[in-house]
Amino acid sequence: MSQKNGTVRIAAVADLHCPRISPEELHGLFAYVSDHADILLLCGDLTDFGKPDEARQFVQQLSASGRIPILAVLGNHDYE
Repeated sequence: MSQKNGTVRIAAVADLHCPRISPEELHGLFAYVSDHADILLLCGDLTDFGKPDEARQFVQQLSASGRIPILAVLGNHDYE
């Protein structure tokens, strides 16, 4: 975590609706977050219909976030 002035950098994203966003865009987003944040907060609607294949695609792209801690809250689309 960032030790500059005791600051913790938090990145928060929501409504990604995977697979509506391309794998390349998700990979780029999570790679950027990994380089610029200490914690990633996922705020719901991570998938479009809550299907297992959508979740697998999402997690595959999420691996680009490296080893920063992740906190996630599911949204209504993740339960459809």
